[in-house]
Amino acid sequence: MSDEAWPPVPARIAEAEVGVGEQLARGGASTVFSIAGPRKTLLYKKYSRPRDAGELAELVGTHAGWDAKTLARVRHTLAWPVATVGEDGQAVGALVVRAAAGFQFTLPSGRTRVRDFNFLLYEKRSEKLGVPRATDREKVDLLRALVDVLSWLDDHGFVHEDLASHNLLWKLGPAEVFVLDCDSLRPLGSESSSPLYTTVDWTDPRVLTDEVTRPDRASTSYVLGLLVPRVLISPSWYPNDALPPERLPAALTELVVRASGPAASRPSLTEWARGLDKASAQTTGTVVEPAPVGDPAAVRTVDRWIFAGGLLLGALLAIFVLARFV
Repeated sequence: MSDEAWPPVPARIAEAEVGVGEQLARGGASTVFSIAGPRKTLLYKKYSRPRDAGELAELVGTHAGWDAKTLARVRHTLAWPVATVGEDGQAVGALVVRAAAGFQFTLPSGRTRVRDFNFLLYEKRSEKLGVPRATDREKVDLLRALVDVLSWLDDHGFVHEDLASHNLLWKLGPAEVFVLDCDSLRPLGSESSSPLYTTVDWTDPRVLTDEVTRPDRASTSYVLGLLVPRVLISPSWYPNDALPPERLPAALTELVVRASGPAASRPSLTEWARGLDKASAQTTGTVVEPAPVGDPAAVRTVDRWIFAGGLLLGALLAIFVLARFV
């Protein structure tokens, strides 16, 4: 995007000055709106409950301090918060980077939606909505693109606390990924008093059982260990389910197994990158059918509800499932 598409935005702005447009998505923790006028490259994420503005202001300040090259990369891959919306030390929302048009598609009804990973996982239903199915090689390439984004965040000292299928957008030609809910980013090793917003089905069990208070590097590897088989085998895959060798490239099998094990043995992002590079050469480059996993009737019921819920909420905000103060 050109510099002209990014007019100056103050680090803090009152809601009355935002220029709130149409509602695009709504969930338990926030509602997302378009922005009228010159700030159309941003979205307004309005929180259901005001938050302490301190941690959000730190993310906004980080964005403001980057050079032009870094900003170009961030704006292409991350829904980074660029302004705090609120007053008196409270944040009622944030202005965040909006994903480019290439991450969107048009429904038969004519409405535009973003293409999140649920449309990659539940591809038969997605195809009926006009989203072409990806080949096994394209799926591996998308996972590799995601690892690139996560590695960049890690290199800059951040962990994403709500990695989940609905927070990951994708496009092909070439394979690219855009990560949502970047107000859920936390500096690695830092403490936080903010509520934790995450999605149980994608959350590290160490977090759910209070072994650790917040997601960390090992949590990121755990999520990748779910995404890889759910994208390549079946959206209903869970740890300890089968890993069909004809569906999962050999270069990824050990990584997937390790990812759900003890934190110290989980693959690093570098290992995931190497494995996915090798896996691309081990794919057929064809569209393949999801493999049967678990009880077929139960799987069909769960898939139907998950996909319907994903369409209802959209992919512009995290689903609020778990919130607690540490």
